[in-house]
Amino acid sequence: MILKRPISFLYLAIQILCQNDSMIFNFQSKYLLICIFFSTFAHKSRYTMKKFIYSAIYFCLLFCSCAPSAPLSLHWELLRNDVEPGICEAHLTITNTSRDTLTNQGWTLYCNLMSLHPIYTEGDPLQQTEIQASWHSIEPTQTFDPLAPGESRTFTLRYKGSASRENIRPEGFFLVNTKHSTLNPKPITIPCTYAPYTRQEQMKRGIPTWEKTPYADGEYVYQYVEKVTAHTDTPSFILPVFPQPKSVVLAEDSCDISQAYLCQTFALSSDTLLPPEGYTIQITPDTLYVTAKDQAGLFYARQTLNQLPALVPCMTITDYPDLHYRALMLDVVRNYYPADSIYKVIDVMAQYKLNVLHLHLSDDEAWRLEIPGLPQLTDIGSKRGYTTDESECLFPMYCGGWDPNAPTTANGYITREKYISLLRYAHARHIRVIPEIDMPGHMRAAKKAMGNLLTDSLFDTRVYKSAQHYTDNVINVSLPYAVQFIDHVISEIVKMYQEAEHPLYQFNIGGDEVPKGALTKEEHQTFIDSVLTILQRHNLQPVGWEEIDHFCQPESRAICYAWLNSETKPLQLAAAGYQVVIATASHLYFDFAYCNHHEEKGLNWGGYTDEYRSFDWQPAQHENIIGMSAQLWGEVIRSFSQVEWQLYPKIFGLVERSWNNRSSLSLGDYNHLVYDYHLPRLNAAGCNFHLQQPGIKLEDDLLLINKVTKHGELLYSFDNGEWMVYEKPIPVPQNTKIIKAKFRYLQRESNATWLWL
Repeated sequence: MILKRPISFLYLAIQILCQNDSMIFNFQSKYLLICIFFSTFAHKSRYTMKKFIYSAIYFCLLFCSCAPSAPLSLHWELLRNDVEPGICEAHLTITNTSRDTLTNQGWTLYCNLMSLHPIYTEGDPLQQTEIQASWHSIEPTQTFDPLAPGESRTFTLRYKGSASRENIRPEGFFLVNTKHSTLNPKPITIPCTYAPYTRQEQMKRGIPTWEKTPYADGEYVYQYVEKVTAHTDTPSFILPVFPQPKSVVLAEDSCDISQAYLCQTFALSSDTLLPPEGYTIQITPDTLYVTAKDQAGLFYARQTLNQLPALVPCMTITDYPDLHYRALMLDVVRNYYPADSIYKVIDVMAQYKLNVLHLHLSDDEAWRLEIPGLPQLTDIGSKRGYTTDESECLFPMYCGGWDPNAPTTANGYITREKYISLLRYAHARHIRVIPEIDMPGHMRAAKKAMGNLLTDSLFDTRVYKSAQHYTDNVINVSLPYAVQFIDHVISEIVKMYQEAEHPLYQFNIGGDEVPKGALTKEEHQTFIDSVLTILQRHNLQPVGWEEIDHFCQPESRAICYAWLNSETKPLQLAAAGYQVVIATASHLYFDFAYCNHHEEKGLNWGGYTDEYRSFDWQPAQHENIIGMSAQLWGEVIRSFSQVEWQLYPKIFGLVERSWNNRSSLSLGDYNHLVYDYHLPRLNAAGCNFHLQQPGIKLEDDLLLINKVTKHGELLYSFDNGEWMVYEKPIPVPQNTKIIKAKFRYLQRESNATWLWL
């Protein structure tokens, strides 16, 4: 019957091919065989051409649905930290889910892994290689024994570093079949599951003295919660407002400011003694009168009124900022989130009187802004995926996987039209958007996208390694095109601001972390001088990270972001004549994990930044210190929801300290405002945010759990049992080994705190 019906035979053959997930029959070889069948069928069959065309269309649709299934599955488990000083071990379990034996030849696994560096020992069945930065490969060696279909095997992997948080793990696994390399095989996504952390040796360093900050277990957090909720006698009246007004003078009466009968006046006054952005609000039983020197002041007065409850005492508020550069930096390069989502951040910034949005638009891992005349910057530089030569996309750094066209955080860019719309939106809310194109280091994406225009073979023989372990991220600044390229980019960005009618006064050139050995000092200086000339032509003030003080003299009017963990650097720069923005990593890097807890996402090379860290310090003061900036770098970002998680409520410390450099709030007052007033506001606006976990301690054999607010509820469990509501101290059952607690508030739950007994 089959032989009498060629179409049935062809249908069956294609189904077999498409369903075969063999390591031998890759996607391209299936395509080749199907073409052969079609050719034979067209030659031999007696079907009419019309029937053949219908059949061809049918089989094309069938073929398109035949995606290769994963021939492997993986399971990852951290064993322990510091099995030897500075070395951790993990288990990787490989399961052969195909119908063929997995041999020691013809395949390579790829993944991304931050913070850990693989160790290979002669004789290991798997060889891990750190190709560049976070991109790694895993290949079988001659000692890899064949893995039969359905069989699983667990391999021990060793790394330099520690993995005390669950997000320090390999991501984005995909398989490349190298048996048929001439056919350019298509990668296959490989699923991986991850064992949760359940043991102390996973969550803690094996050498406790190496921990700069103790693990956030129950007892540590209990003391911390007591500290941040401690009652203090505050001498002045506190409004439920961020940032706190400079002066509040109360009257005896009260007023319902939500009522329409109030006579409301918002007026500009050139006679006022208030500084720029300052305002006064006078509230009487029947009037609401606001004055300011500029439109920004009137706008900020409205934001203060929006935060007040309906019924307030009659009062006079006088307010103005200490710093006129109150910034938030968003890195959309390392992992991308669309421009539309940034609008939500702008809304929060405007409500809390932040006035500078610093957008990090280029780096080693991607180029995220469309530049007319240079389409390759985004055609190639905005995509990451599997590639051998980076001619169509960049290496798949971080978690994006192999597909450069997939809608992941690896891929995407802001179009010119979108950027102009974003500028207009921010400008209407009194927020200046400052673009950053980092140079001459951190330019790997531009360098790869532009081919040989920004480098040459002789320059690429220079040996260096960047802070992020790149060996090719500096452009050849001696090439004439290097300066022409920067000139074109800056000019096109300036045109966007002009079209948006958004004044551009500063341009951030980055200038940080140029690795030693990449450039001579003379080459570097000549290039920066050329860039400064371009900026001067556009009447733009240069901005950069603190390293630019080596190449930009104070006469250049350069603004330096002081970011390294140093209390003296901002003052040194200010004393030398630079304008300084405090951006200290230990307090203002919001990509750092909230605390040393295994479920917290984030980096920690400069410490931890919880919701109190950005507030609980006294930033340096000097007449040349013009502002503060918090940074949200994107290495750990996996979604816009996580952007909000990392920003909120950390942002309130930035809000308060940049407006009131010497805030009158105590730590307890600050905590009260955050949790009792402003997290509910964020929740009502649909924003994601982080909750401080609860503390646990035992006292007279009773379980005590504390939290940072009187609101919400506490949950606890013994030995990973059922979660129960905590209302008062209770006895702990005998032989209990683990107590866990978490805090539930505003339809969210904190991470669970652990206490080992």
